[in-house]
Formats: sequence, C-alpha cells, structure tokens
Amino acid sequence: MVDNVKQVTLRDISELTGFSINTVSRALNDKEEVREGTRAKILAAAHKLGYRPNRLAKGLRSSKTGTIGVVVTDVANPFFSALVKGIARAARDLDYSIILQDSDEDYAGEEEAINVLLSEQVDGILITPVQSGKQTIERLSESQFPFVLVGRYFQELDTNYVVPDDYLGGFMVTEHLLQQGYKRLAMVNGPLHISSARERFQGFSDALMKYGVPLDESLVVNGALTVEEGIELSRPILKGATRPSAVVCYSDFVAFGVMQAVREIGLSIPDDTAVVGFDDVRMSSCLQVPLTTIRSPKEELGRQAMQLLVDRLEKNHNAGETDKRKLAVELVPRESSLVKGK
Repeated sequence: MVDNVKQVTLRDISELTGFSINTVSRALNDKEEVREGTRAKILAAAHKLGYRPNRLAKGLRSSKTGTIGVVVTDVANPFFSALVKGIARAARDLDYSIILQDSDEDYAGEEEAINVLLSEQVDGILITPVQSGKQTIERLSESQFPFVLVGRYFQELDTNYVVPDDYLGGFMVTEHLLQQGYKRLAMVNGPLHISSARERFQGFSDALMKYGVPLDESLVVNGALTVEEGIELSRPILKGATRPSAVVCYSDFVAFGVMQAVREIGLSIPDDTAVVGFDDVRMSSCLQVPLTTIRSPKEELGRQAMQLLVDRLEKNHNAGETDKRKLAVELVPRESSLVKGK
C-alpha cells in the first residue's frame, strides 16, 4: 500500500519564507518582476519542502499540459527503444513528459495513436510515420499542430524532420563489401513506400554503379521489417542457383533473420555469404558472428527531434520555416563481412 504523501502547496512555501502566495507563484513560474534574492529564497524553500508543480493545473491555466506524444512503428525493435530513450532523456531535461504509442507499422494504428494523443491534449507530437499513407501527417500539417517526423520523412511534404543519412549509409556499407572483394550482392530491403528503404536502396545501387558491378534485380527483394520477414524473404535468394556472396539488409533486425536463414541452409558467415545490417543496435556486436552495420545515431535522433519540437512550441524559431535534418552515420565493420587478410 502506498502511503499518502501531502502535496506541498504554494501556501506552504509562503508560510516558510514569509512571502505572499502571489510572489511565490511568480518566482516559481520564473516571472521577471521578482527580485533575484527573493527568487533564490523561494526556490530553496521549494526544494527543501519537496515541492512539485501541479502539471494539470498549470496546463489548465496556460492551455499547455507539458506532455509530448510519441508514436513509433515497433517498440519491440531495439532501434526504436534507443530512439525513445533519447526522446525521454531530452524531455526530462526540457521539463516535459512523454506519452508513448505504437502504431505497429499499420496506417490505421497510426491514425488511432494520433487520435489518442490529441485526446490527451499533448502539446506536440514526435512521430515515425508508417508511410503507407500520408493523410494523417497532412492533417496535422494543415491544422498547424506542432509535430516533428523522426527517422522517416515525406519528400513531397514541407515538414520538420530529423532522420539519419540513409542514402550515405546504404552507399557506405555496399562500398565496404565491394572493397572486401564481394561482387555478387543481394539486398533484402524494407517496403519501398518507406523513405529510408528507398534511400538505402539508392545508395546500394549507386555504389554498385561506381564500382562497375551490374545490379542484379533478381537478388533484390523488398518488404522486410522483422526478423521473421528477413528469414522468409532471403531463403529463395540463398537457395537459388546464383547464390549471392553477400547480403545487404535493410536493418539489423532484418539481418538477424537473414543470418538465421544462412545457418539453416548450412552456410557459414562470412565464408559462404557475408551479411551486413543497418542501425547498430546493441545486440549486433554480441552475436556469435558480430554483425557489420551502419551506426545510426539513434538516441541523438530522439534528442534533436525533441529539442526541435520544443523550439517550435516555445517559438524559438522563425515562423513558417521548417527544419530538415539528416544526421551523419558511421560504418562499423565486424566479422560478418570481413575477409581475412584484407
């Protein structure tokens, strides 16, 4: 049973300090008309008493709740776990709370998640869009409700977003394989309606072109987002007569599935087939054969997206301007693709 804890009030701080309730309120709300010495005494008393502001009451007075809605497409994916951690840490630093929703990579789920957050009267929304439709994002934009896209974006919509440099990552990991001597490259990609999948494929394709290696479309499959889909979509390629020497995967999650399929067929990594991923989730370095991947700045994506949204909420920006950010990525070579002696 939880003990009842007395809520410290403005009156309590007033009685301890000798200042009026009105002065206490102005000091705690950082109003300019309070002298610094007075403010310091009131803040010290508030800290001593363990005062915590009533966020609901504050929201009713200011039309703000101090909460931010967060929508991701798969909370089970460690990429999104790290992303949300970055958002949550930044939110605490900025004196906001978050409400998390999972759209489950489903457009109807995305609509429902946004409706839930709006009913909770969040001040703004951070969202990784499903991208099988864009009407939800268009409606948010048309209503001028504050939001920032995270991890994915719509090229045709003028919105704020923070994403990794997916094109560069796709190019770098493919170039790495080519420089290791792999020539017959396959790609198990995500659905092409997702911006990151399109850009990673473009990087893959351009790297092949740079090194004069033809793109074999029979070795490119789209639609994998999960471990299970990685297994299912890679099996026909790995069992085919023209088995690839290396497989570029949409994400580490997909790569885990491809690696399992490679083992089930009786092949070894990387001697028979190299496998590379994207994201550098924590477990990628802990596998029996550590996974070569692209390190995406997951927590930094969340931190910058949160800061960008708060800047919009607090109007620390030029009205009407959108902020579009692509964060740098890094190649992390590991045993799943490295050729001995290279």
